[in-house]
Amino acid sequence: MTNKKYFLPALILLLSVLPYISGLAQIQYNQTNWGVEPMDYSRVGTAGFQFLKLPTNARSAAMGGVSSATAYGDASSTFNNPASIADVTDNDFFFGTMKWVADINYYTTSYVKNLGNYGNVGFSLAYMDYGTMVRTENLPDDYGNVLPVTEGLGTFSAYDLAAGITYAQQITSQLQIGGNLRFIQEKIDDARTSTWSLNIGTLYWTGLGSLRISMLGQNFGPDAQFTSYAGRIEQTPVNIRMPMMFILGAAYDIISPEKDDNQRLTVVGEYVKPNDGPEKVNVGMEYFVFHNLYLRGGYRFNYDEESFTFGLGIEYSLADNLKIKLDYAYMDVGRFNQVNLLTAGIGF
Repeated sequence: MTNKKYFLPALILLLSVLPYISGLAQIQYNQTNWGVEPMDYSRVGTAGFQFLKLPTNARSAAMGGVSSATAYGDASSTFNNPASIADVTDNDFFFGTMKWVADINYYTTSYVKNLGNYGNVGFSLAYMDYGTMVRTENLPDDYGNVLPVTEGLGTFSAYDLAAGITYAQQITSQLQIGGNLRFIQEKIDDARTSTWSLNIGTLYWTGLGSLRISMLGQNFGPDAQFTSYAGRIEQTPVNIRMPMMFILGAAYDIISPEKDDNQRLTVVGEYVKPNDGPEKVNVGMEYFVFHNLYLRGGYRFNYDEESFTFGLGIEYSLADNLKIKLDYAYMDVGRFNQVNLLTAGIGF
């Protein structure tokens, strides 16, 4: 009886990664010599604003970077699946900081308010600081040789910014829907560009135990173009495409709070289809125990450098209506060594 109980949820989780398996099969087929060599083609590098793909929440980052079906959402969900902010019961505040590769700093913050029958509304801000860099120009020397020169040219800086408003509604006891509209800006020295993007997400509790499935569309928006620069380049930069992604995910609580209020064990997987690269799969798990401790782990498939992840989190109630949350995530990024992400939240 127990095997039958878990068969359907396991089947649905398997179906969620079938597109990835079929993609691998297609790659193997294309590598077979049938007399005509297939043309190598990759969409990598065809979209900009790549900072929108980076993890912002240590919880999801530690679980293999899953972003769609984790559920039990809080204010950090404004950066992942906007439908999950419907789980916020009153007020929730979130802050995150991450030192990305090459000493790049990434800061995120958000706030969500429950408006009762009017749904939940949230506000978010993400800022990536590339730091100060030495300006370099190619100049001819006395002999006509063109050499890179830095002396006396000063420095410049760069940043990425995304500010947004999120809305979510609990449509039925099983269905949550949310959307996120963001203003996006990028600045490199005196060159600046801006645009907007739309994220739309759903989360559906199937009624088969705790199984939930989700669909998420991220970063839909118009192309952007740099509108100001000092003319030190020979031609106008090309249009910058948004890094759009479609994500299908599923999650299941193998041990649920209904069975044991002391612990919860969740497994989750998602299929990611970007517009600027090959399909990817993220898988992860989360174990909640002792009423306030989270242990997490995951793996990211078909990425150039990223692979395994792990982390932990704690939450503590200071009063009946005040809870604090601290989360940490470790992400292996191959030749770039590792990345550490710290996030904190307050529910009140």
